[in-house]
Amino acid sequence: MKNKYMCTIQINLDGGDIQFDVSNDEQLFSFRSGLAFIAIPQFFSTLTSFYQGNTNQVTIDCHGYFDYYIFSSDGEYILIKHKSHYPIERIVNYQFTLREYMEAIEQGFKKYLVQLENEGIFPFKDQAFAHPLGEDVLNAFYNFSSLLKA
Repeated sequence: MKNKYMCTIQINLDGGDIQFDVSNDEQLFSFRSGLAFIAIPQFFSTLTSFYQGNTNQVTIDCHGYFDYYIFSSDGEYILIKHKSHYPIERIVNYQFTLREYMEAIEQGFKKYLVQLENEGIFPFKDQAFAHPLGEDVLNAFYNFSSLLKA
């Protein structure tokens, strides 16, 4: 039986902190970082590189947090090692099917954008430099999303 993957997205539009929660029947993984305008494109770029077979391991620092993540993939699965240092040091490992993980992220992000649109927040009329959903972030998402349709 196939696991049902789910994703929720939270982005603090004023402060730039993000949280992507991906879960299946067995585990819940939370990717948290500050500086969304840097973290989100890096996150999408990492997944794209795994999917295309261009790389097999990437470390992502969490801007503003004491954590970091080591993502690795064999092309079929994505393995994530979350190293946390606060309040105590600990390491948690996760494993997901790469394609299903990416599809969950894509659906969660689309749902988040629709939610913002329904609230009258999105699309943005004026975007300051380094906006958490600025042009660079949205382009990274659209490029990532188009990869899954190919």
